[in-house]
Amino acid sequence: MEGNSISLNLLLEFLWMGSGSVFCLIWSLSNLIQNRKVSGFVWSFILFSTGLWLLTGAFMFTGFYKYFPSITLVHIPFVFLSSTLLYLYLEYLFLEKQIQIKIYHFFPAIIAIFFLIPFYSESDPKRLEFLEQLTQTEYGSVIVGLNFGIKLSILFSVGLFLLKEWIPNVRLSVFFSKKAIYSLIFILLIWIDLLLGSIGFTFQIPFFRKLSAYLLPVLMYFYYFTRELWTPFVSDVRDSIQRNKYEKSKLVSVQLETIDQRLYELMREKVYCDEDLSLSKLAEMAEVKPGQLSEYFHKRYGFGFYQYINQYRIDEAKRLLLESEERSILSIADSVGFNSKSTFNRVFLETVGATPTEFRKQSKLS
Repeated sequence: MEGNSISLNLLLEFLWMGSGSVFCLIWSLSNLIQNRKVSGFVWSFILFSTGLWLLTGAFMFTGFYKYFPSITLVHIPFVFLSSTLLYLYLEYLFLEKQIQIKIYHFFPAIIAIFFLIPFYSESDPKRLEFLEQLTQTEYGSVIVGLNFGIKLSILFSVGLFLLKEWIPNVRLSVFFSKKAIYSLIFILLIWIDLLLGSIGFTFQIPFFRKLSAYLLPVLMYFYYFTRELWTPFVSDVRDSIQRNKYEKSKLVSVQLETIDQRLYELMREKVYCDEDLSLSKLAEMAEVKPGQLSEYFHKRYGFGFYQYINQYRIDEAKRLLLESEERSILSIADSVGFNSKSTFNRVFLETVGATPTEFRKQSKLS
């Protein structure tokens, strides 16, 4: 970049990564407003860190960091913390475990902050001089190592979960269903992106590092617009894991009839209308362990917690659609425990064979 001139290519590159950054930051804020549970906070933080990562990448890869040298490394502690939280979020998503953040989850981020202190202790001219000679000093090697480390930490976090939970417990048939296609494409793109970035940092190949940075906005846009299609796949994977993990019965000490009665009473109280209802929460109400309740659903009904609860939610929705014709579809969806109209429509269509609107019209005609 010479003088004050900015080439069109550099500007377009900056706008591309910058748009991905703004998208992630807005999505993070929106999710935090809509979902104030721990899981919502964790997912929002992961989105925020991704947006920050894209923003610093936009400055670094286009050379704009020369105007704001202090911004170039600010993402590192955030992404390190995100990689540890990502593992907890995957456990929540696929194993229905409650997210419990411990002090040791912050260690990688704290260590990163410690290594960044010398950089942020300097003036902007000194920081710029350091960035221009990044690969020529010992401290520069440390910073390159930190940038490489954030990619490795994400690969390690996701890889560890896959090795521990997916590979031993998920049946191959789950991955060959129509529900899986978009999710598998997304997972494949993530691994390609991280692999390209890791190779770029390991062998100092700028093209690979740049390509990895440019692919990240594509991933976030792709996931956002296909996340409703991701939900059924998550449910199938969750069920497959639970079936396999509970081959050795945990219900020996609990009679199925006892759980039957407890659940019957809870469903009469319409606890399924609570949109925050989880397997752990229902298990606590039923006075059993989450693992026992999960196995109960699969042994008694052949499906998992969400399918069980959704049956009651859809039955209640059908009643309201017929008895309260003045109420909107969104109002009914909220009242029976669905946190979005699109999810309600999808589950209703899968269960009833018609959308809520079609069901209401058909009932009037019959």
